[in-house]
Order: sequence, then structure tokens, then C-alpha cells
Amino acid sequence: MKLLSTIAAVLISISAFSQDLIEYDNGTFTHNGEELSMQQIDDLTVLHKVGKSNVRRGINFDLMYKDVDLRMNNDGLNFIGGAATGFLGVPFVLFGGALIGFEIRTTDLYSLGQGALLLVPGTGLCVVSYRAFSRITISPEGCLRKRDKQFNKVADKINQAIAAGGPLVQSSNQ
Repeated sequence: MKLLSTIAAVLISISAFSQDLIEYDNGTFTHNGEELSMQQIDDLTVLHKVGKSNVRRGINFDLMYKDVDLRMNNDGLNFIGGAATGFLGVPFVLFGGALIGFEIRTTDLYSLGQGALLLVPGTGLCVVSYRAFSRITISPEGCLRKRDKQFNKVADKINQAIAAGGPLVQSSNQ
């Protein structure tokens, strides 16, 4: 049984390495050494129904890398949005948590609704604040890092779809 498992693992690894994969490196996608355009990558994401939002985010980070004004506007809006939702969310969470603690000591567990009415929206506002602050890219290198992260996800998702039996190109008989 061990021998059979070993043979199966070797066959799977050989078939995985012999497939044509989409590779991403430093701003360019390649397939068998041939460079692919962003339109071709976009078509592949539509064909396999994977990674469309990652392509969009990666393109946006690439545009922010090239345009300082766009990056500053993005950072300013994310800072304002993160600060506003944080200033609202944190007091809601603190007051809602304190109210739940007070209700636990004074009443039964079934009347915890008033604290939860503040805690749940406050937690949601804190999550929005975190997401807004995480989208701030102060330096151009930060844009490149985030672009590369998104495009690597795209390449991985396309390769998984191809490995699952999907075509590399769309058939022309449709």
C-alpha cells in the first residue's frame, strides 16, 4: 500500500510539473517564456471565473505606483474614512462591551440585547476602519508590493483552474 501511495505521489508531481503554467515576475505574466498582455490575463480570469477582483486591484496599485496624485488621493480618502469609522466604532465597542458586562451582573443572560445593539455595529465600523487603513500605500514601493501580491494570486488561481482541467485558451466554436 505504501508503494502504491508513493507511485501515485510521483505521478501526480510529474504531471504537475509538466503542465504549462502561467508565471508572474516583476510586472509581467509569462507562459512558456512568452510574455502575456494584461488583456490576455483578463480574458483568462473571465474564462476560468477566478481572480477577476485580484486583477482589478493589481491594476489599480500599478496605476497608483505610476501616478503620485492618484496615490495621494487614495491615501487621503482611506485615512479620512478609516479615522471616521474608527472614531465612531471604538466608542460603540467599548460602551457596548461595558453595557453587556453590566447586564450580565444585574440580570439574566437573555436580556443582553442592548449592549449587543452597540457592540455589533461598532465592531463592523472597526473592521471598515482596519480595511481602510490597510489600503494606504505611502511609498511607491508599497504599491509595487501590493500589486505583486495581487498578481501572484491571479497566477496561482489561473494555474489551479488549468490544473483542474480547464482550457488555457477559449475555444473558437462558441
